[in-house]
Amino acid sequence: METNSVNQALLQDIWQKIPQEEKNEAASRAQSTAISTILILLMFGWAMAVGMREQWYFWGTFFIVPFAFQVATSKAWHAQKPKFLVEHTAARAAACFYAQQCDGKHLVPSVQFRGLLERPSSEERHIDTDQRTDEEQLSEADTSGNEIEEVQGPVLVWVALFPDSLVIFSETPFGSQREFAHNTSEDISVSADDMEEDFGNQRRLAISVRDETGVEKRWVLSSKHDAHLALCQRKLLKAMERRQTLMAQAALAERNAAKHEALASLEG
Repeated sequence: METNSVNQALLQDIWQKIPQEEKNEAASRAQSTAISTILILLMFGWAMAVGMREQWYFWGTFFIVPFAFQVATSKAWHAQKPKFLVEHTAARAAACFYAQQCDGKHLVPSVQFRGLLERPSSEERHIDTDQRTDEEQLSEADTSGNEIEEVQGPVLVWVALFPDSLVIFSETPFGSQREFAHNTSEDISVSADDMEEDFGNQRRLAISVRDETGVEKRWVLSSKHDAHLALCQRKLLKAMERRQTLMAQAALAERNAAKHEALASLEG
């Protein structure tokens, strides 16, 4: 009994975190299926009326339409709900696995949704630097002089934001593939200001991480679930502010410790 209650609580938590847009799309598909069923029912009533030469067969089906619509909609909806739960449960399991790889301690995602990711290119440019103009070289370099890798076309991904990590992975015929997994307590920058002027005003989130060689890798995340993407952006910005606050406190503590050591040496 206790195991069943735990499983039910887990499924309820997963269901509540499914984006409302996906639920609305599922409801629309269920209603479309019900409409198709109603049309078939009316055609059957019309065929019976023609075959039996009785009009009440056709008109009688109109009395059944409201009940048949409700039953067909409910049946189609309950047929789709297990699929949603299985997909999001599997996505949560994969996200937890990748979160553990980046030293994530909290394995209950705050946000989980589907999106499109433009990932950094793994191929270096093979263009001779002598054949490029100064303007081209400046446009491909950031302010610190480090070259930024380009991004490729978007790929369909799952996005899972944990209290202390961000995980993005895609689905392949051989299983899940990690696209991005990073601890939010480490150096990670998030920006969406430079994306707001795009055509259509689609919300896009730019995530940048600088590796050990100094090269900045940049992922661009977008999604039709704007509310979840905005929530993800807000939580990441809060994590960045919290990290900056901790760094400032650590620097202040080091300065105070240095002052105390200097005073102690003078008094000694």
